[in-house]
Amino acid sequence: MISRIASFHNYQSVSNDLMRQQVKLQDNQDQLATGKRVLTAGEDPVASIYIQNFRQQDKQLDQYIDSITLARNRQTRAEIAVDDAEQLVDSAKRKTMEMINGSLSDDDRTAHRQDLKGLFDNFMNLANAKDESGNFLFSGTQSSKQPFYRDSALNVRYAGDSYHRTAQVAPAVEVQTSDPGDQVFMEIKNPFGDYQPEYDLNSGSLLLLAQATNTNNADNSDYAVSFGVDGAGQTTYELTQNGSVVSAGVYDPQNGVQWGTLSLSFEGEMLDGDKIVLERQDTFNVFDAFKNGIELSHESIFNASATAELHQVTEQFSAAFKHLNKARSEVGTRLTTLDRQESMHKDFKLVLNRSLGTMEDLDYSTAVIDMNENMLALQASQQAFAKTKDLSLFNYI
Repeated sequence: MISRIASFHNYQSVSNDLMRQQVKLQDNQDQLATGKRVLTAGEDPVASIYIQNFRQQDKQLDQYIDSITLARNRQTRAEIAVDDAEQLVDSAKRKTMEMINGSLSDDDRTAHRQDLKGLFDNFMNLANAKDESGNFLFSGTQSSKQPFYRDSALNVRYAGDSYHRTAQVAPAVEVQTSDPGDQVFMEIKNPFGDYQPEYDLNSGSLLLLAQATNTNNADNSDYAVSFGVDGAGQTTYELTQNGSVVSAGVYDPQNGVQWGTLSLSFEGEMLDGDKIVLERQDTFNVFDAFKNGIELSHESIFNASATAELHQVTEQFSAAFKHLNKARSEVGTRLTTLDRQESMHKDFKLVLNRSLGTMEDLDYSTAVIDMNENMLALQASQQAFAKTKDLSLFNYI
């Protein structure tokens, strides 16, 4: 009975050793096939933890790079759209300036009006531009909604919102990826200050408003200034607030018209009876500039009020050009930030890959030596197993 137990024990011991050697040899073969030193956590628990952390960070970097790519595509498309809009506004400004030329015939003005309409149409297309995914660029956060609508009277309505979208491009870095259309095209600083002029001029007048400012932001009164000539041949002015005269006297070109917090300055030559109505307006939208330019082109070149308002449209286009240029610069700054962040991520990925390689990459020379040693050990175990399983008392009888 004792002999049987001992024989079974020897058989099982050699069999277990054989299996261990086979597992080691299989591990060597797997390592050589994959080129990885650590295939399971059990092979090197400490290295396995580091490897897992490195891989998680690498995947996170890939997600950030994908987010940067999407943001860059959208911002690049927006930059192109704003740049094209900038060029259209500049062309519209030059067309409007040409219409001010008193030597133009009615046919010339008609031709310029048609050109201005074409520029307006192209500008509307740019304001409603889409990115590569079919989302509107200038709808704020409502990217599926068309931002701008134009009616038959050339009035433009904004249907988006005033918010912007952002993209997470690093653990603590978010980059703006959209611009609301109202801020890009409809909230442009008034080139005349705080008021928008409406002209009522005599034929031949060259009067223009240069600046109209009011340091009292709570003052929403409507003002009007009229000019005349007294008995001594001096130019006089009369300033009204909501229809009531509040200031009058001899007009001084050096000081303009000053009353309380209101400051007005003018340029050009004025005639007796010229009048300018001032309505409080801190900003304007470029669509109204297109509309007004088209409508004013129907007026006679001898209409001094229309000519003055064409000057006003020209100044608005000039202000819109500067505003769009600033918007494009902001988009360019975001693109620079995205490029810089992507470069940092790629550099960090190289560091991670080197660290990961140090932890898990296989040393082929060492692995081949280990495999040969394990193969010899397996062969020895197999020979021992063959001898052990053939042991029997009958061999000695």
